[in-house]
Amino acid sequence: MKKRSSSKTAKCLCGGIKIKIVGKLRHVLNCHCSQCMKTHGNFATYTNSPEKNISYISKRTLKWYNSSTFAKRGFCTKCGASIFYKIKKSDTISISAGMFDNPTKLKTQSNIFTKNKLDYYNLDSRIPKFKKYNK
Repeated sequence: MKKRSSSKTAKCLCGGIKIKIVGKLRHVLNCHCSQCMKTHGNFATYTNSPEKNISYISKRTLKWYNSSTFAKRGFCTKCGASIFYKIKKSDTISISAGMFDNPTKLKTQSNIFTKNKLDYYNLDSRIPKFKKYNK
């Protein structure tokens, strides 16, 4: 998985959560799992960074939800933006790619959990697809 060098800022719709990331970002994965569908209203697009590379400019509206025994999701309590996905014992955190302004310089790397894909959209056949997470 290629990573991109960057120093980027990102924020939710209302600005209650603002972050700065220094270092590398993984290219984007489109996740079609049922939890992402329910929390995003569609498939989710995530980049990823070591958590130590993220500093919070503002996190006054950040709330965490334990979505499973092994992972949690971060969201904004004011605007409802679904922002983070974190495997609890991991030193990395996934960040919703839609939080960044253009240009992101990120590319879509793959589609994961495609067995859960809903029937109203098609996948781009040029992008690799996997039935589960493929490291």
